[in-house]
Amino acid sequence: MMVLRNARVVPELMEGYEGTHADIVIEDGLIQEIREPKTASGGEILDMTDRTVIPGLIDAHLHLDLKGTNVFEENVQPDAYRAMTAVKLAQDNLKMGYTTIRDLGDRNNIIVDFARAVREGYVTSPDVLASGKIISPTELGNDFFGDMYLEADSPDELRKAVRKQYQKGADWIKVMGTGAVMNPGAEPGQVILEEEELKAICDMARFVNLPVSVHCHGSEGIKMCIRNGVRTIEHSSIMDDECLRMYKSTNRSFMIPTLSAPHAFLEMSEGMPKHYVDKAARIVRILDEGMREAYRQGIKMGWGTDAGVYEGSHGNGIYEFRLRVNECGMSPKDTIIQATKNNAEILYIDDTVGTIREGKKANLAIYNGNPDENIEILNDVALVIKDGKKVAI
Repeated sequence: MMVLRNARVVPELMEGYEGTHADIVIEDGLIQEIREPKTASGGEILDMTDRTVIPGLIDAHLHLDLKGTNVFEENVQPDAYRAMTAVKLAQDNLKMGYTTIRDLGDRNNIIVDFARAVREGYVTSPDVLASGKIISPTELGNDFFGDMYLEADSPDELRKAVRKQYQKGADWIKVMGTGAVMNPGAEPGQVILEEEELKAICDMARFVNLPVSVHCHGSEGIKMCIRNGVRTIEHSSIMDDECLRMYKSTNRSFMIPTLSAPHAFLEMSEGMPKHYVDKAARIVRILDEGMREAYRQGIKMGWGTDAGVYEGSHGNGIYEFRLRVNECGMSPKDTIIQATKNNAEILYIDDTVGTIREGKKANLAIYNGNPDENIEILNDVALVIKDGKKVAI
């Protein structure tokens, strides 16, 4: 048994407990009790005075198979090497408080198998939800990322592609809905799927009981996704007023903004491929404006970093938090809610994680200070607890 004694907590991230301080009792990998501060005893007592305990952070969009280095060099690395580097990158995220991550695209379904190894206890890592290969129509620049895409070009082919990923053991179906910043020649705002094709994907995914995530920068693609009940719409970079109205009126589809990538491409432009920088420059202002307005309107959104697309991004989630707080005017507390409670609900895992509640998994992040008041405190990690065990930092 472990007791987190006199922990400062965030009321919005607690269930079944009122107050700003508590003793949290952990045993058998679960939160067993939440008690008034300084009343629990027994087992290992850890003094949490002046520390804040929050649910483990959840990154809803990253790529463990990408390191952000030269893409062509990464493409030719063997799968065994890429799997081993994925372990290191996963642990970089875990040490910063991320106890759950969703991987939305890898080459040869490496991370689907990685997620299985994590579930079976062979790897120290955040819990991993994996999509494996990204389903995409034949599109400009797809070959830039080697074997990351599973191409299909009709409703029947796309249905089969969904079944293929289901067969491989994917937790999510990831689809390309518009062009991408990183694919040379592709246009970020351009829809690349016909609506009947997206409907076929969504229908088949529901049939095999898998949720759908769609890469989507442009407004028309976003609207198509919402009409078809896509669960998570990644990036959601270019939105008009109708997009915002549709987001606000649905409880089926949610945006997962990733401000980090385009901002990083501009801030670290030296050495970046020219098409990364040129396309990021076209969308970054529009992206920031859209996020500010979505937040102002109270639209529920998730949280992701797109880690892996630039070097040093794994374990650097503070960059995304800073952008949301400093560039988009979001409060530190709201961004932490996005990366915990909101993400858990959006990803259908809120029965076990996302808030602190008796009976939920003991996946917790502990910081020296008050990160809900000063986002920079997220860099001052005191302790991470995963499945009830302390993680070496």
